[in-house]
Amino acid sequence: MFTIGICDDRPLCRQLLEAFIRLYEDEKGVLFDIYQFGSGEELLEELKKHDKVFDLLLLDNSMKKLTGLETAKQIRQSDSMSACSIVFVTSEDDHEQFKQVQPLQVICKPGSQEHIDAILDKVLTKKA
Repeated sequence: MFTIGICDDRPLCRQLLEAFIRLYEDEKGVLFDIYQFGSGEELLEELKKHDKVFDLLLLDNSMKKLTGLETAKQIRQSDSMSACSIVFVTSEDDHEQFKQVQPLQVICKPGSQEHIDAILDKVLTKKA
C-alpha cells in the first residue's frame, strides 16, 4: 500500500489535498493510505511512535512551531524515511530554501488537481 502524509496546520488545506488525491484514486483505480497531521510535531511523533514509513509527504512550510522545512530536515535524518518523496505545498515565494532537503517538488498553495496528478504519477512510477 502506498502511504501519503499531509501536514498542514489548516484543516481545509489538508482536506483539499486529500480530495485531489481521492479523485486521482477514482480516475486511476488505485488506493492510497492517507494520514493527516496538523503540525510537524504531530507528524514526527507518528513516525517515532508507530515506526511509520511514508512514500510521499505533502508539507506546508508555515506552521505554528516547527516549519515544514524543519520537519523535513528531521525526516531526512531518519534511515527509514530517507527514500520518502517530499513535496512542499506553500504560499511562500522563496523556493530556494527547500533545496537543502531535496524535495520532489515545491508547489504554490492551494495546489491543483493537475499538480497532484503529476506528482502522484511521478512517485508511483518511481516506486514501480
